[in-house]
Amino acid sequence: MRKTLYDMLYLVTCGIQQVKPQQSCVDTIDWEKLYKASRAHFLNVLVGMTLKESGAKLPKEWEQALSKAVRKNVLFDVERAAVLEAFEKLGIWYMPLKGVILKDYYPKVGMRQMSDNDILFDAKFAGMVREIFRERGYTDTYYGVGNHDVYEKEPVYNFEMHRKLYGEGQEPDWVEYYSNVKDRLLKDEGNAYGYHFSDEDFYVYIISHEYKHYSGGGTGLRSLVDVHFYLQAKRNSLDFNYIEKQCEILGIAEFEKFGRGLCKRVFEGEAKFYDEESLKKSLTAEEAEMLEYYLTSGVYGTKKRGMENRIKKFQKRTGKTGKFSFVLDRLFPDMSVYRVHYPFFYRHKWLLPVGWLFRLVRMILHPRRRACTLEELKFLFKMKDEK
Repeated sequence: MRKTLYDMLYLVTCGIQQVKPQQSCVDTIDWEKLYKASRAHFLNVLVGMTLKESGAKLPKEWEQALSKAVRKNVLFDVERAAVLEAFEKLGIWYMPLKGVILKDYYPKVGMRQMSDNDILFDAKFAGMVREIFRERGYTDTYYGVGNHDVYEKEPVYNFEMHRKLYGEGQEPDWVEYYSNVKDRLLKDEGNAYGYHFSDEDFYVYIISHEYKHYSGGGTGLRSLVDVHFYLQAKRNSLDFNYIEKQCEILGIAEFEKFGRGLCKRVFEGEAKFYDEESLKKSLTAEEAEMLEYYLTSGVYGTKKRGMENRIKKFQKRTGKTGKFSFVLDRLFPDMSVYRVHYPFFYRHKWLLPVGWLFRLVRMILHPRRRACTLEELKFLFKMKDEK
C-alpha cells in the first residue's frame, strides 16, 4: 500500500502542475489500490484526470466517478444559486465557505470534489432557513444542535448551514476569535446580502479548519492541495505579517508555517516520484513526518487516529492518565457536552442521572453507535497506558 500512496502523491503533483506523468509510473500502477487510496483522499478525480490525459485507459468505475464529479459540481452550483437567491429575497446575510470557494482555484471543473455546500448565515433566521430548505424538498437531518444545521435531498444535494464558524466544545480561542465574525467580513459586489472574507482572513480560516481535522481524526492530502492552489493564486498579494499574527492568536502559527513549507517542497518545482528513502532526503524530518500523517489519514481521518488524538487531548485537559479515567470521562462527560448535544438535560440538571442512562441505552440500542463504541473500547485496551 505504501507504493500506492507514493504513486498517488506523484500523480497529484503532476495534476497540479499539468504535466504528463512518467510512463514507468503508469505501467506499474495497481489500479484497484490506487483508486481506493485516491478516493479515500477525495482526489480520485484529480488523479483520474491526470492519468486520462497521459493516455491511460481508466477502469469503468473510475471513468464514471469523473463524470459524476463534474455533474455534481454543476448541480451544486445551480442549487446553491437558487438557495442564495431565496436568502436575498428575505434579507438574510450569508457567506459561502471552504470548498465552495476553493474549487474555483483548481484548473478544471470537478477536479476539486464536493461533498456538501458550506454556508455561514445570520443565525437569527435559522427557522426561516429551515423552511426555505423544506419547501425545496430537503430533509433537515441535523438541526438546532451544535454550530451548523444539515439539509439533504436526493440525488446528491447536501448543505451545511453554519450558524457560527466554531462553537461549544471547540477551541475556546477560536470561538472567541470568530464570535463576531460579521465584523471581519467584506461586502460582495453584485448582491445585497452576500459577504466574503479578505484573502488573508479566508486563508487563516481554512488553516484553522484544516487543523481542526488534523488534530482530530486526521486529514488527508487534499487539504494540502487546497492550500497549495490558494497560495499559488494569491502568492503575490497575501500579507503574511497579518496572517502570522492571526495564526499566533489562534495557536496554529507553527502548523501554518510547516504546512506552507511542505506545500512548497512537495508541489513546486519538478514533479518527482518518491519512495521512502528519497522522500526523507528531500524533506526535513518534521516535514516528512507531517506528510506521512496526511498520506495515511484520508480526507476525514481515521478512527484510530481520532482515538489517539482524543486521548492526548483528554490527558492534556485533565492531567490524568490511564484507561479507566478516560472511560469515566467518556461515560460521564462535563457539562459542555450536554450544553451542545443534550440541551434538555443541560437545562434540567436535576435529571442528569437520567441523561447518563439515556446515553448508555442509546449506545446499546443504536447499531452504529454500538459498533463505534465497541471499536473504541477494543482499540483503547490494546494501547499501553501512557505516563
